[in-house]
Amino acid sequence: MTNDETSAAPIVRPENFRIATVLRSERVTPRMQRVSVQVDDLSRFDCHPRSMGPHVHALIPRGDLDRQEWPTADARGHAVYPPPERRPYVRTYSVRKFDYAENSMDIDFVLHGDEGVASRWAAAARIGEEVGLWRPHARILEAEPKRYVLAGDHTALPAIAFILDRLPQTAAGDLLIMVPDAWEEQALRVPPAMTLTWLHGDASQDLLAPAVLALGAQALRDAYLWVGAEAAISRRIRAFARRECGLPAERAYILNYWKRGMAEGSYDHGE
Repeated sequence: MTNDETSAAPIVRPENFRIATVLRSERVTPRMQRVSVQVDDLSRFDCHPRSMGPHVHALIPRGDLDRQEWPTADARGHAVYPPPERRPYVRTYSVRKFDYAENSMDIDFVLHGDEGVASRWAAAARIGEEVGLWRPHARILEAEPKRYVLAGDHTALPAIAFILDRLPQTAAGDLLIMVPDAWEEQALRVPPAMTLTWLHGDASQDLLAPAVLALGAQALRDAYLWVGAEAAISRRIRAFARRECGLPAERAYILNYWKRGMAEGSYDHGE
């Protein structure tokens, strides 16, 4: 090599970050888009089998850039993001499924027309397109409870489906899922001793909290409670679980999946 020859230094990425590639994109229901993305080695980028609804921070490509810019790592391994005007949009989504045969994961997006950057991207995602992902994470269920209560709105449906796929066939309890209409219901793996109730209503209606509270304090005291919903709805259920039921923190995982009128990053996701 001559003195005039140079070689570019390799780009170092944070350890828990991957640039994923779109493998497939399909409409699951009229308002749910499933995007399957591939990473280099899923066995080093997944979650514990009993994770309760793992989620990823997805870095959504910007439509105003010809070439996307992803986080790099500094000398200590910390993430260094591009400047705000070139930074990808960050949104949090649940993982629907891991597929180790093809090193891929399915991520389901609720479609909101052209209003949300993530749903707009998902609806038009092209095979081979890149998207950034931070490693999935979630609370791990350490011990099998007497029963489960899993409750969520449309945005939480992928996480609930993920949890159901991993429950023992002997699991008992209640499933309460709110979707806009019957067209948004999906086929789920439901153990025989669990009762599934679909609630139909739009995002402005709070059908979920009354349905959870109607189960009664004793039913919740014996259960592991998982909730994913709009922040005010989750807050109402959280207060009931703690104050009326005395449910300990290790048996209640209640998440603010979204907050009415606010973009992600401007509110607390809760427990």
